[in-house]
Amino acid sequence: MGNAFAGRVYVVTATKDEQTEFWAAATPRAKAAAAVQRLLPLGWTAVVTGWRLAPGKVAQLGMRANGVCKLEQPRIQNP
Repeated sequence: MGNAFAGRVYVVTATKDEQTEFWAAATPRAKAAAAVQRLLPLGWTAVVTGWRLAPGKVAQLGMRANGVCKLEQPRIQNP
């Protein structure tokens, strides 16, 4: 059932040196970091955070079961 809508989507951080990226993984929590790690270049490390995406954000991203996608970095503007 790979096309089923994803229920829980976990946020995974990927780091290398001073760089950090955020990824979404629509997998069981125990498999989320490994699913992201498979997509990362050598030298990057993936770790599951304690965060989950809200259902509205999951729907906005079109996440499906077992899917993984890189999240956009928030843009912060100085006042």
